[in-house]
Amino acid sequence: MHLLAKVQQRRLAGPVLAGLFLLSACGGSAAPASTAAPASGGSASAAASADSPKAQLDKLIAQAKQEGELDTATTTEQSPRVPQLKEAFNKMFGLNLNINVALGDQTGKLAKMMTTLDAGGRPEFDTLTGSENDLIQLYDKGYLTKIENWDGLLKEVNSWVRNGTVKPEDVSSVPFSGYTFTWSTRSKALMYNTKLISADQMPQKVTDMADPRFKGKYTVPPWTDAWELGIQLYTDKQAWIQTIDQIGKDAIGVVDFSPALSRLLLGEFPFAPMNTYYYWDVKAKDPSAPVGLSWFKDYTPFSKVMYIVPKGSKHPAAAALWTLFMTTPEAEAAWQPAAHEENIIFGQSDQDKLARQSLAESGSKVAQWYANADTIEQLKWWSTPDGIAYRGQIKAAITQRK
Repeated sequence: MHLLAKVQQRRLAGPVLAGLFLLSACGGSAAPASTAAPASGGSASAAASADSPKAQLDKLIAQAKQEGELDTATTTEQSPRVPQLKEAFNKMFGLNLNINVALGDQTGKLAKMMTTLDAGGRPEFDTLTGSENDLIQLYDKGYLTKIENWDGLLKEVNSWVRNGTVKPEDVSSVPFSGYTFTWSTRSKALMYNTKLISADQMPQKVTDMADPRFKGKYTVPPWTDAWELGIQLYTDKQAWIQTIDQIGKDAIGVVDFSPALSRLLLGEFPFAPMNTYYYWDVKAKDPSAPVGLSWFKDYTPFSKVMYIVPKGSKHPAAAALWTLFMTTPEAEAAWQPAAHEENIIFGQSDQDKLARQSLAESGSKVAQWYANADTIEQLKWWSTPDGIAYRGQIKAAITQRK
């Protein structure tokens, strides 16, 4: 049976574990529920008061129509569905904007944006997407723009929020309420070639990857985010660096997710840490593919992927609308078939439910920065000089300059 078919009609309760746009900087498969497209044009309906969310939305739409363009970006995996995404956006708001969508290297784009803003320049992109540890530095520097009355606007734009299925605070969470808006999530686990290794032979914990018996059997990606979350469980930072250093030494090499997946399927090595949506994508395309998914028993790195509007956006109204739109069922229906990326927090598709169920049944501890006040403080620590320096140590340890 197809993996998505197994969860057809099943509903998992609750999440595991967004006026005029004001430039105030901070200091599976089933059709989505219908979201009525707001009327185009600048005037609110007679029933709407001048400061109501409906009136604010109408003003945003009118301003976006005047702007005429939007410069944004998304992940490389979304490239096959970008035309559908642009079409769904324009349809929702009754617009005909020229939408330019760059692909890939979101971390690099955010770093370039920060450098530009540090120098007093205007950002290249009107809106960008990133995860918590990327965005915290922009937030702390006052480089993110708040969408005023964001919760009211979400109810106008997003039918999940309007009908009560999803809470506004699930979409735009503290400490970034009104500044960042979740559209997908990332959970990391081990993918393995079932012809080369069985589930019971796999590392059971992240720390097991430093065991000599696994030397030369895996690659590692160049990113540090999964290892950064490890300090929630392994609080001795020096000992944790030593563990990561050993994992880096024992890895075959440093390989990004997509090429690592191709090599894994060819049988070049038994397993590799990866975003779990790669597993769902492979299985959706070929249910008989020799690939398995193994969750770590000690912790699962988990993050939200969010859109933001930077300070100085050239097309601020269009950027606000895009940021809100990307949280909707219409947007998810457009982008999710590209690579089966999931939204475990509040997504309602069969793919979201399947991913949510798999993680819940694994029994793994979900490590995320939004868990509580303590983890939020830990997240803020990463933007301090000590946190930045420690991230550099992690980078050096996991890559071993390979």
